[in-house]
Order: sequence, then structure tokens, then C-alpha cells
Amino acid sequence: MVTATILANNILRRSFDQKSPITPMKLQKLLYFIYRDYLQQTGKPLFAERFEVWKYGPVISSVYHEFKQYRSGPVKDYSKDSAGESYLVKETDLLRQIIDDNWNKFKNVNGIYMSEITHRPKTAWRAAWDKRQYFLDDEDIKNDNEGKSV
Repeated sequence: MVTATILANNILRRSFDQKSPITPMKLQKLLYFIYRDYLQQTGKPLFAERFEVWKYGPVISSVYHEFKQYRSGPVKDYSKDSAGESYLVKETDLLRQIIDDNWNKFKNVNGIYMSEITHRPKTAWRAAWDKRQYFLDDEDIKNDNEGKSV
């Protein structure tokens, strides 16, 4: 299993390589869609951290705190550990495909639009919001099919 902040670096690598800016909100939503697709295809969570139910959609708290300095502007650097090192997740063929599919689908849309997708009826975020839960349930995430086509 990987950590969400290191997986965020894999997404950021695509952003930096393609000179396609990404805000912290968009990064959060990409993480959610990647996690969802991985969970749906494998039946296993991609990382241990759970998505919290925030006003603008699913959020991984550690990723929020890592990149909050950028506010609504583009993220300019990778997540680093306490020694100043940044890491990437070793991508299996399946994980690479899922990341690339979501990156290619959403790289030209903004985080607000992606947030609106997570707020639609029958999404995992909506189910958790309506039940006033703090975290999204993986079972609800497995059944979330919003945003599969943009």
C-alpha cells in the first residue's frame, strides 16, 4: 500500500512534465477518482488514509496540509519528507493506467468542476454528507460512477 501524499507526487510529475498546472483542490479530486477506480477494479484500497467529507468534496487531510500553502494557485513542488526528499510510487501497469486515464480525462478541467462531480446524487461524498459522516465509506466509493466520462 502507498501513501496519499506520495501518490500525489505521481500526479504532480505528470502536471510538471506536461506544464499543466494543478491546484490543491484538483489534486484532491484526482486522488479521489484514482482511489475510486483502483478500489472498483481490485476490490482493495489504494492507501490506508480515508477520505474526509469536506464542503468541496472528498479530502485526504495529510495531502491538504502538505499543499495548503498554494491555496487556489498551482502546486509548484513535490511533497517532501522531513529530510527534504521526495518520492514517487512505483506504478504497476494497472496503477499507471488508472492514473493516466484520470489525468488525461481531467487535466484540462478545473477543481471546481471536479468538486461538482463529487457532489452529484448517488456519489460516495453525497451519501456521507447526507448521513453526516466524517469519512466516506469504501462501499459507497465502490458504487460511485460519477465522472467516468467527462
